[in-house]
Amino acid sequence: MPKINQIVKINTFDDGRQEYSQYKNEWRITKTMFNGGKIELINVEDNNVKINSISSWKVAQMPE
Repeated sequence: MPKINQIVKINTFDDGRQEYSQYKNEWRITKTMFNGGKIELINVEDNNVKINSISSWKVAQMPE
């Protein structure tokens, strides 16, 4: 299950999310919804870039 503040990368840029592929692919989880089925993300490099809702299966944890 995704956790708040976890750093992830997006594996699937679809459903109108292609515009976010231009940013560095490192995102911080800021909110989980629907039992972790959806998450909210903020870009690690540019905190002004936010994805309000994306399916959690479309992201993967970054290696530490």
